[in-house]
Amino acid sequence: MSVASAVYERTCHVCDAVKYYVMKSFINMQRGRQLSANNKIMHELRWEYPHNSDLRYHINEINDRTNQEYDKKIAELKSKSWPWEVKDEW
Repeated sequence: MSVASAVYERTCHVCDAVKYYVMKSFINMQRGRQLSANNKIMHELRWEYPHNSDLRYHINEINDRTNQEYDKKIAELKSKSWPWEVKDEW
């Protein structure tokens, strides 16, 4: 194993780790913004329907679905590879 190939292998692992943490933090920022938007929508609906006691249930359901969606995105992120890493199946 040459020095160049060893450095190349280590650099790829570093790039993968940096890419994963940057994308994970970006997805978590999106999640936070979506949860905030859900809360604002429910706050507005509270003024429209003041006697609806199910609003808290609905916001919990919406937030649970949002969290499941973003957890799925983060789980899929780990399995993705770089675009130039095409696996040839001959």
